[in-house]
Amino acid sequence: MLNYMKSAAAVAVLITLGGCSAYLQSSSGTDYLARYDRLGYDAAPVAGGQDAADVDADVRRIASAEPRLEFPARIGLARVGRFGLTAIPGDEALIWQAALEDIGDSFGEFVPVSPLIASMVSSPAPEGTDRAGAIIADIRRGAARQHLDYVLIYEVGSSSWEKSNAVSLADLTIVGMFVIPTRSIDVEASASGLLVDVRNGYPYATLTGHAEKSGISRAVSSISTARDFVDTAEERAVAELASDVAEALEGLKQRSLELAAE
Repeated sequence: MLNYMKSAAAVAVLITLGGCSAYLQSSSGTDYLARYDRLGYDAAPVAGGQDAADVDADVRRIASAEPRLEFPARIGLARVGRFGLTAIPGDEALIWQAALEDIGDSFGEFVPVSPLIASMVSSPAPEGTDRAGAIIADIRRGAARQHLDYVLIYEVGSSSWEKSNAVSLADLTIVGMFVIPTRSIDVEASASGLLVDVRNGYPYATLTGHAEKSGISRAVSSISTARDFVDTAEERAVAELASDVAEALEGLKQRSLELAAE
C-alpha cells in the first residue's frame, strides 16, 4: 500500500469538461492536522464551551483520514435510488463495463455492490441520523463484505417540461390530437457520484455528468414520450459520469505514482 504519510502536499483539482465535472482530492490528513501546531490552534482557548470542544474533536478525527490509493483495485459501483441502494440497470452496467475497457485493466475491475449483501450487514440508523449518511454507511459495510477497495456511490435524477407548441390548436380536433405533434418536451438529467475509500471513508472524487433530451410529441402520447426522453437523458448522464470517472481514475493513479516517488 502506498505511503501517503510522507507527503505534505495538498492536491485538489477541479475538472470541467462539457457535460461533466470532477473534483479530485488526495490531500494528506497528517499535513492538515500539522497546521494545528504551526498556526497555534491548540494554544487558542475554545469558545463556546463543551459543545464547541466536542465539534473541534470531531473535526480533528474526521480530518485525520489519509488517502490510500493502489491499483489495480476492486472498485465498487453503488447506485442509490429513492429508497436506498438499488441494483444497477443492465444498460448502465454496459456503460460501466465499456468505461473500464477504455481505460484498461491496470485499474482493476468494477464490481456492483449487492443490495442483498449490504442488507446482511447493515445496521439500523440511530434516531435522528441523516438518511444519506446512513445509506453511505451501509454501502461501505456491504462493499467491505465484498472485499472492495473503493466504491463509487452514484445517483441519477431528471426534470422534464412539457408545453404546447405553435400547432397546439390541432388538439381541438380528434385527428389532430392523435396525429399532429403538438407538444414540445424538454428533459434535463444529471448523474452525481462520490468515490470513497471503503476502509476509511476518504473522499477521492466528487463527480457529476449532465445530459439533455428535447423533442416533440402528439398530445395522446406525451406522457410515454416524456418517459422515453427521461430514460434516454438519464442513460446519457450516466455515460458522461462514467467518462468522468475514467478520467478521475487516470488523475488519481498519476497522483499516486507521484507521491510514491517522493
